[in-house]
Amino acid sequence: MKHYAVVGASSGTGRHLTQLLADRGDRVLAISRHPPEQRAGVEPYAADVTDRDGMNVALAAPFDAVFFTVDIHGLTQSRESIRAVMYEGCINAINAARAGGAKRFVLLSVIGADQPSWVWWILNALKRGMQRNIIEREHALKASGMPYVIIRAPKLKDGPAGTLPLAATPPSHRLNMKLGIFRSELALALLAAADGAPESSQWDVFTATAGPAPAWLASISKNAGAG
Repeated sequence: MKHYAVVGASSGTGRHLTQLLADRGDRVLAISRHPPEQRAGVEPYAADVTDRDGMNVALAAPFDAVFFTVDIHGLTQSRESIRAVMYEGCINAINAARAGGAKRFVLLSVIGADQPSWVWWILNALKRGMQRNIIEREHALKASGMPYVIIRAPKLKDGPAGTLPLAATPPSHRLNMKLGIFRSELALALLAAADGAPESSQWDVFTATAGPAPAWLASISKNAGAG
């Protein structure tokens, strides 16, 4: 039995990931401002990523991996509040995980953060400073000395895992409306990355009819495609 922490466990990809880990028989610390209910294998933990001391307490254990899946919702957030969650909150989690002795930090990021695209123009208009925050927190994780894997995802959708095989490449794609992935499938990829991706690696992950799947993703990709 392994022990994981999911920061951002109450919704979206983090919720799917928490369920996957619990179903597999692992122990999960489900961290969120409004954490999910306690159930077998899941320990809810109320904490805000903007609270540095709170994150230090939450991530004090030597987890097998800490996942950061936090997003910010709503279109009326200020640039400062968006940065406080997306960038400063991630830094708080990285520092706390490192101090607690976590074996690996898995960061959910966004495809093409370092490349211009019209989709990024829209995202930055809706969530001011989003692209800068994404890029800078990736750089901070790489410079932290913490063992890490960065998973960059495209457009997120809701739906069941197993529709198409999962593909992964080194970062190379622009963010567009063609590449996509179900949140349930992305959770599978995050779990596979925590368990088997090379240390200090970064990947674009998406669904494709016949996409490339590195060794750490190959078995889970085949299972997804078999559904």
